[in-house]
Amino acid sequence: MAAERSFEAIFGWLEAQIAYDREKEAFHAQQEAFHREQKALFTAELEKLTAILESFKAASDTAMDLASRAKARPPVVPSGDIGGRKPSLTKMVARVVEILPAGDAFGPAAVTREINRHYAERLRRPVRRKLVSIVLRRMADDGRLRSVRPGKPHHEALYARKEG
Repeated sequence: MAAERSFEAIFGWLEAQIAYDREKEAFHAQQEAFHREQKALFTAELEKLTAILESFKAASDTAMDLASRAKARPPVVPSGDIGGRKPSLTKMVARVVEILPAGDAFGPAAVTREINRHYAERLRRPVRRKLVSIVLRRMADDGRLRSVRPGKPHHEALYARKEG
């Protein structure tokens, strides 16, 4: 009788273990399907992001090449005599206006910036915008420039070179 009980206990234990293993097998099969779907989603996303990164790297390399080319070009320096020890502001303004494209509008701020950039080593101190504005107004009065927009307290006057 003891042997029967031990066989019954063994059979019961084996049947319980088989049921448990079947349950775990079904659970892991379900998890496997879920993980397969997740893997497919992440693989697709990874491929898309990798392609975007590669195109971004290529675009940034091209942009850096273009930026380095722009720096390599020498700036256009106005030629001509602007005076000896003390450069003439009128001549500097005239030289800078000569290199600006005809028809494009410009104001005293742009001309002042170009004068201070081109002639910095010859100036004791940077040129003031107000003085450049006076020279530009006189050039417009003389007929060398045309007035595009009169100046107001909240925006500067704009001028353009006359074509021809």
